[in-house]
Amino acid sequence: MFAALLALVGCGRDDPDPPTHAQGPGKLPSKTVATAGSRRSAASQPSFQFVEMPSASTGVGFRHVSGNSMDKPFPAANGSGVGALDYDLDGRCDLYFATGTPFPLDRNRPSPINRAYRNLGGWKFEDVSRETGLGHNGYSSGIAVGDFDADGFPDVYVACFGTNQLYRNCGDGTFENVGTHRADGGDFSTSAAFLDYDGDGLLDVYVCNYGKWSYETNRFCGDRKRNIRIFCSPKSLEPERDVLLRNEGDGTFRDATAEAGLDRQVGRGQGVLAADVNDDGKTDLYLGNDIHPNFLYLNEGGGRFRDVSESSGSAYDAKGAMQAGMGVAGADVNRDGRWDLFVTNFEREHNTLYLQSAGGFFHDVSATHGLAAAAKPWVGWGTAFVDFDLDGWKDLIVTNGHVDDNLKQMGQDSPYDHPALVWKNVRGRFQLLGESVGAYFRKPHPGRGLAVADLDNDGDLDVIITHQDQTPALLRNDVKVRGMRPRSVTLRLIGTRSNRDAVGSRIVVASKTAPRIEQVQGGGSYLSAHDLRLIVAVADGETAVDVEIVWPSGRRDAVKQMLPGYQSDIVESTAGSPSSSRRLIRRPLPSSAQGPPP
Repeated sequence: MFAALLALVGCGRDDPDPPTHAQGPGKLPSKTVATAGSRRSAASQPSFQFVEMPSASTGVGFRHVSGNSMDKPFPAANGSGVGALDYDLDGRCDLYFATGTPFPLDRNRPSPINRAYRNLGGWKFEDVSRETGLGHNGYSSGIAVGDFDADGFPDVYVACFGTNQLYRNCGDGTFENVGTHRADGGDFSTSAAFLDYDGDGLLDVYVCNYGKWSYETNRFCGDRKRNIRIFCSPKSLEPERDVLLRNEGDGTFRDATAEAGLDRQVGRGQGVLAADVNDDGKTDLYLGNDIHPNFLYLNEGGGRFRDVSESSGSAYDAKGAMQAGMGVAGADVNRDGRWDLFVTNFEREHNTLYLQSAGGFFHDVSATHGLAAAAKPWVGWGTAFVDFDLDGWKDLIVTNGHVDDNLKQMGQDSPYDHPALVWKNVRGRFQLLGESVGAYFRKPHPGRGLAVADLDNDGDLDVIITHQDQTPALLRNDVKVRGMRPRSVTLRLIGTRSNRDAVGSRIVVASKTAPRIEQVQGGGSYLSAHDLRLIVAVADGETAVDVEIVWPSGRRDAVKQMLPGYQSDIVESTAGSPSSSRRLIRRPLPSSAQGPPP
């Protein structure tokens, strides 16, 4: 047993010989931007569009540093993420960007540092990295956000190459580094997620570890004769086991991986999603692994998980092959009441949509549902299911980018920058949208992390994408809605008996057609943390939204007649009291300030 206070220090990893990731040399179809555009057919006039907000006007001057060099240090291939959180509880979602740093690591190097930006409203941000104490200067990869001490203020976990950090939000605009934690001796952590796996009302942390690597033992991969070096294959790294950290309730965490039954297999962990996958009221875990089967762990209660990775059908693609899993997402994409799973993968593979059947088995339906062909030429990373156009169906976004920036020297037609892709969900099947969805999608980028958040409080979700060694993209979602008011309701759930962030809650949205299922999920995407608020579309012909919330504690609360254009803060009713005793606070969003009173 080991007790640990959490914190961050450095970041890194290791490599050997094959040319690129799992695949060897070989020619893909031409990957010009024109080809990307021609693949994006379907809805030529989408009902939403993304506008890239220029960094000069927003004040977000962050520039990522991958640590890439002629030595090709392995962690530099994978990038860093972004977290969305309202750290000062002013009602506006702030941003926290992780960055790498040059190798070899040097903690005395004053920059680069992770950067935090306070949302001032009106798409204006100010750099508060120093004031908040979040300006970590190690090699940072992933960010997770959660209120682990249940004081109402979101805390931040940073996964690194080296030592991970936990920052406690002091509630006065500053964060306290509450200790260091090396995830089970592993040096290379990637994504992380907060969840309450044992139902004690406190958020625990699941940390993905990638593999064993050090700068000192970094291998040469590529063409020795011409001295052309590229990143080594993930197969060159021995995988490290992930770690589950149990929240002890006194500011410390301990390694509960073995006692939870999560120590029986290892994979090169990249993405983690915490959600109630099988609708039994307990929060499960789904892991995307790099050139290794994906993991699905079902929570059996009592602090134990059952490994159903292979028996569930969610470990491999339709041909039974393991893929190079990166980012993960979950949603009820066909509105049948069952939670479905999605994983982004490497080039020559397809991104994989697993639909869950009535018996709890997952089927790879990527090819038949419009998601396979367009993804194959690209390397997929961050991702999210989002109802971008507020029609009640979850659309999909994926950011792409290669790991190597010099493959042309190796004779491979594999550009470094790849186009991000958006699919519209048309009643459970997906149509790839054209470049009319926004100018950002007309040119390729070296994408990595991706988070979604309502940055302007207008009732739809915007997108933040991190880029290798570049500034991030802030994409404002402009939905063409009927009338002046947003056609959505924003929900913020506050647990009392359940964990305060309500991670693991299931929300059933009433509808005249068919009910919709939402969840407050932990983790998701790649190295990034989404806005935990839920945005629920108001269907055509309806004037308000009725929902039933099933909290992780088992409590059920019904909330009726929530008006579009408002944020509803819903507090879990206490045990033994009727559902109607739960507290509801409604406040207008800026764009509906002239709407009817709450």
